[in-house]
Amino acid sequence: MKTSVYQAAGFFLLSELDSSGLRPYLAAAVNIAKGDALHDDGNGKATNATTAFAATFLGIAAEPCDNSSDASLTVRVIPPLPQYSFCVPVKQNAVISQTAVGTIVDLEEVNNIDINDTSIAAGPGFFIDAIDISTEAIAANTYGYAIGHFAYVS
Repeated sequence: MKTSVYQAAGFFLLSELDSSGLRPYLAAAVNIAKGDALHDDGNGKATNATTAFAATFLGIAAEPCDNSSDASLTVRVIPPLPQYSFCVPVKQNAVISQTAVGTIVDLEEVNNIDINDTSIAAGPGFFIDAIDISTEAIAANTYGYAIGHFAYVS
């Protein structure tokens, strides 16, 4: 599958978003980029400081939010619903191949995935539905892009 979007970092929503379904969360004192995976920081605030999926996963930042100097800002979050399809850069550690389709993988950082980390025992993960390793994709990101949705392992 080939997409027409090759962002350097972050989850890019491919599906049509029902904006009434966005969830507002108070942002932790961090700078959040659009497309970052967000988790609850333990105090009920959204943070991008976590680099692995966990039960505290809130979803994907729908917009940037620089809350590093103002503790009162909120960030709107795309909930991790299976009907939402995303494109995300592969960070670790080889060009994604067709064998990745059908696997559930973990984050490498807050804005990309590790196709070799399939050790999710329970909780959220990124289910790979398709890949993009076109010339354009590899030029934009060395390891290509995964296209998929969020799924929960139980």
